[in-house]
Amino acid sequence: MFKNSKLFFWTVEILAVTLLIFLLSQIDFVFQPIKTLLTLLFVPFIIAGFLYYVFNPVVTFMEEKLRIKKVLGIFIVLLLILGMIIFAIASVIPSLISQLTSLINATGKAYPQVRAWIEGLQHNPRFAQIYDQLDVNSLVEKLNLSYTDILHNLLNSITVSVGSIVGIITSIVMVMILVPILLYYMLKDGEKIIPFLKENVLTEDRLNIFELLENMNHTISRYISGVALDALLVFIVVFIGYMVLGIPYAFLFALFAGVTNLIPYAGPYIGVLPMIVTVAFNRPVTALIAVIYVLVLQQLDGNLVYPKIVGSAVKVHPVTVMILMLISGSLYGILGMIIAVPAYCLVKEIVKFANSLYNNHKAEQRKIISK
Repeated sequence: MFKNSKLFFWTVEILAVTLLIFLLSQIDFVFQPIKTLLTLLFVPFIIAGFLYYVFNPVVTFMEEKLRIKKVLGIFIVLLLILGMIIFAIASVIPSLISQLTSLINATGKAYPQVRAWIEGLQHNPRFAQIYDQLDVNSLVEKLNLSYTDILHNLLNSITVSVGSIVGIITSIVMVMILVPILLYYMLKDGEKIIPFLKENVLTEDRLNIFELLENMNHTISRYISGVALDALLVFIVVFIGYMVLGIPYAFLFALFAGVTNLIPYAGPYIGVLPMIVTVAFNRPVTALIAVIYVLVLQQLDGNLVYPKIVGSAVKVHPVTVMILMLISGSLYGILGMIIAVPAYCLVKEIVKFANSLYNNHKAEQRKIISK
């Protein structure tokens, strides 16, 4: 009798689940290779998936309108992406290294002047007492800002973190290798996945799951198209502003700003950093004007343009988009803001699908009762 009770049933279920979790925690090393593999593939898969939705219309256009074979169109897209990356690396990185070197040199030259000025305060009656109380001499010595010490500390930090640097380089290389491979096969066979599932997996699709998958695919496609359009607009406006201000490498800096604009809210601030590092030390006023220009643009884009474009693309109200950004950002940071809108749209499609199933089920029941 006790065995047939609900209390006994749920007690056994909870104990079984607890025991299973405990056993899995004890044999974590068995799943570690799988976890490592999934972690390794996650970032390249996400990047390749995003690029697929961005460039698939381009490949389709070349195939249907320009009569270019699909494989050739894919290689053209891959070469275009590779050329943009190489051009950016070859043009920007040498300039950034030169500017950072100039910064270190300027810091090394400015330190003796700052020290002499601080020591001069000791002989000023208005600051003498404060000078002695704060023990400014020892503070100046602790700053240790000489050019030689800066290089020494920098080299020490590089030596200590050489393991992490090697790990980062390895991850970047793996991403650079896997993304083109994944993107190639996505562009080549991506449109065949859903028909393949329909023919071989969902052969008896009584619940109409195929329609759900198609709606989810179209939702993601519309979202990424909207985000890409917003990034393109940001790139154009930033590029025009940088050109008017006479900022060097305006195209590359604007391109970087457009790409980082894919990260809601934080992206525009990240996108302006290379321009600041390159321009601020030689033309600080121009850099300040450019920063103000980008910040104003970010406010307009984040509060007006982005919610409107993305909301229209995925049929979500702009206010809902802003609320999703605020909530997901406070809970999960930048990653939450990136996935908030597409996750919401996918969940909405699933809820609509479940509601449709429920309504159909109720309608069938009413038919049976009426008979």
